[in-house]
Amino acid sequence: MNKVTVKNAGISFQVFIRDSADESVVAEIFKHHEYRAAEEIIKNATFPIIDVGAHAGFFSLYVRSLNPTVQIIAVEPEPNNVAQLQKHFKENSIRNVDIIEAAIAGNTGTRPFYQSLDSHNHSLLTPTDSAITVPTLILSGLFKKCIIKRSSLLKLDIEGAEYEVFLNTKPELFKNIGAIILEYHTVPGEDYKMLELLLRENGYSVRHFPSKFDKTMGIFFAQRKLK
Repeated sequence: MNKVTVKNAGISFQVFIRDSADESVVAEIFKHHEYRAAEEIIKNATFPIIDVGAHAGFFSLYVRSLNPTVQIIAVEPEPNNVAQLQKHFKENSIRNVDIIEAAIAGNTGTRPFYQSLDSHNHSLLTPTDSAITVPTLILSGLFKKCIIKRSSLLKLDIEGAEYEVFLNTKPELFKNIGAIILEYHTVPGEDYKMLELLLRENGYSVRHFPSKFDKTMGIFFAQRKLK
């Protein structure tokens, strides 16, 4: 495990790189700035920012580099990743962060969670030889658990479960989420264009950023339209 320095907006963090998956995620966030579309939202956020699929906490650190005070809710079900993000928050003295050890899904309860050799590709949907049972929450259940009514930004990177999450989210909750930045994935039987349509139907303008590296995925940045 290597300890390295990453920097954004003039703020430096110490992070621990376990493997090539960590290297890849750090590069996506801090080098390629794949979440740059949300930077102004993050800087001006006053309601909590929710990091679903928090992995080792790299996006949460990115948020903190842009906004030193906003509440961050980091949601991650995989125990090794949770330990790593806790380590990163402690190492960098990150405050006002709540860690929720659960998977956001289309149902509340428990589900098998399939562990991949790549720590960034654990999934509710793709069976592997290694599985653990994790608690699951629907998105409204997460808001209830965290005792929040509104969110300035929802970031979602959950390896294909985004379809079931949004299909089980009511319009009333979308009205309380100012912006969404979503990494979508190709899932059998689902069409990512459906996600774009659903977001537009719920009052968002949507920008689409196909991945330069993988045609099966990309990013949607959705922002609620001004009334």
